[in-house]
Formats: sequence, structure tokens, C-alpha cells
Amino acid sequence: MAAPYTLRWGIISTGWISTEFTEDLLVDPATRNVNDVAHVVEAVGSRSLESAQKFIDKLKAAPEPYAWGVARGALDKTKARASYQEVYDDPDVDVVYIGTPVTHHHKDAKAALLAGKHVVCEKPFTFDLAELDELIAIAREKKLFLMEAVWTRFHPISYAVQDVLASGVLGRPRRYAADFSKDFKLETKPISHRLLAPELGGGGLLDMGPYPSVWAMLTLHQHPLNTKRTPPKVVNTYQTIYSRTGVDARSRWVLEFEELGAEGILMTDMLCQNFKEGAVVLQCEEGDLVIESPPQKPGVFHIVPHEEVDGVKERSTHDYTIPAAQGHGLAFEADAVARCIRDGQTECPRMPLDESRIVQSWFDAVRKNGRTVMRDMEGTAGK
Repeated sequence: MAAPYTLRWGIISTGWISTEFTEDLLVDPATRNVNDVAHVVEAVGSRSLESAQKFIDKLKAAPEPYAWGVARGALDKTKARASYQEVYDDPDVDVVYIGTPVTHHHKDAKAALLAGKHVVCEKPFTFDLAELDELIAIAREKKLFLMEAVWTRFHPISYAVQDVLASGVLGRPRRYAADFSKDFKLETKPISHRLLAPELGGGGLLDMGPYPSVWAMLTLHQHPLNTKRTPPKVVNTYQTIYSRTGVDARSRWVLEFEELGAEGILMTDMLCQNFKEGAVVLQCEEGDLVIESPPQKPGVFHIVPHEEVDGVKERSTHDYTIPAAQGHGLAFEADAVARCIRDGQTECPRMPLDESRIVQSWFDAVRKNGRTVMRDMEGTAGK
């Protein structure tokens, strides 16, 4: 058997999402039946050398399943860097993972691309569509890999849900509802918190919106009957304002998938919890598909028959919970990135840039139609 292709990562920012992503790079690939790719961390960039080194030291002391990679040298050559640019300029780094706040994504990803590095950027990809289009143009000009890190797309449950839809057992989709809500106890947080600060892209729309959106893309936009793949129309939007900082506490938007004859309502809420047993519901002619919470990392979905309608006869439950031995669940996307870069691809078929553009356009529409202090904010495209 040939040795696995090893992808060399540079990590930008040392917050919680960067921590979890990097930890998952250290998990034994065999736990997820992977033997063709592997990962090492070459550099970590922060605003100070001390912060970067502290991040690395914490990783080296991590328990199982992350200790597996530490024991096998995944952090042996990891360099602490006192600036992001030092990571971009590191010749040992193949790809840069961007884990900074959303309002920093564009400038950080742009700098990495201009330095000749492949880029994986946390969701939401950018603050607005103009920023994203500039990144795509640079990546295509330089023939570099660029992807939004929507980890949910790569989880086993996502493929299983799509297999059910492809089988035709549920028939044509009719109605969709997806909700990512969580009571963040906002009154206990300082106004500088990332969820509340406009300058950090605060509010539920950008922080939470990717998750009801990803299931709309996987179940409706990519539905086998949606052959034209025409982007759905945003036909209605509404936002509730959080008075302390003027960001959105709640956001709603309605999509129309014209070819399918289906509509979907997508919701984010920072003031209450979403319904556990039905965070995502796709209602179809012959039965319903119901995905349990949390929508970002669900483990269970159900096929539910309709009352007094021919079609699905029995309720069934399907469990694809990611076991603790596989870490947080972020390594699936990292493996996909490694394969793409190994094979010379500049775009991931599972997370195409055109689909990132569609979702980003939804966020722009909701924000610009709303009344938050971010309504007229502009990104840093062209700057």
C-alpha cells in the first residue's frame, strides 16, 4: 500500500474553532476508515509569539483521541509565528486554515492567496458577496485551492440523507423548515463579544445562518429533481434587533425553489433553543425527512409517514452519530481538502464555490433588508 499523502497545514488564529479544527487533524485517520491522506501542522500564527506557542503547547498536552497524532509527530515541526503573514510566507505550509472572525476572513484569506497558499476559510466565507467574489477571482487567477469550511457537508449523515432523497422514496419536495436557535444568555455577555459586536460580524445571521442554509443546499438545491440548479429566490426576510448593540437577535428568510415548486423558511435565533427533534424538516409528497438537533452536527434523522396518505408506510430512524474516537467531526472536511490538493483540484466538488456564492447572497439580502446597524456596512473588497 502506498504511503498516504500528507497535507501540511498553517493555522491562523488560536480561538476555539481553530483549536477544535487543529485537534481533529491529530486524530487517527483509521478511526474514520481513511488511509490515503494524513495531516501535519507546520505553523500556527497569532498576534503574539506567546499566544501561538501557548496554542501549540496545549495541543501537545491534549488527551486521546488527539494524543495519537502528537505521539506520531504531527506537531514535531510546528512553528509558532508572531504574525499571520509569517505563516503565509512559510515554504513548508501547503494550505492555510482561516479561523478569524468573519469580518477578518476576506483580508486574511486574500493575504494567504496572494502569498501563493491554498486556503480553507471558516464559515460564513466572508462578510458580503463582493469580498467572496474577489477571493474567487484571485484563487482562479493563481490556480489555488479555495474552500469554505462547511464541515456539515462532509459528515456521514449528510451523504445518507442525500441517498434517501436520490432513492425517490419520499417523492417531490414540497416544504422545508430549518432552525438553528440557542439561548446564548446575551445579557450576561459583554458588548465586545463576537456574537454582539457589529465590527466582528455579530448577530445570529452570520454566526448561525450557515447551518439552516447548508441543509437547504443539500436537500433542495442539490435534489435530483432540481436539475437546472437555478439559485432559489429570497422572497421574504425579517430581523429582530438586539437593542444593546443593534445586531440581529433573530433572523428569518423564505426561499422559493421554482423548479421544485417548493418553499423553505430558514431561521436563526440567539434568544431561545430550537426544537430538538425537528431542527430540519423536509416535507415531501410521500413522507417527511426530519433531522434532529443540533443542525451543525446532527447524528440522527427520521423518515416519517404522512397521515392518511399513500407513500412511506413506517417510521424509521437512522443514526450516524460521530463517535468520540473521531474527535469533533472536523477531520472529514480536512480529508476532502487533502484529496483535492493532492489531485490538483482548485475547488472541492462537495463544497463548490458557486454554492458558497448562493448562500452568501442570502445573507446579503437578509442583512440589507433588515434594520440592524450592519445593514449598510461594507466589506473590504478592493482594499
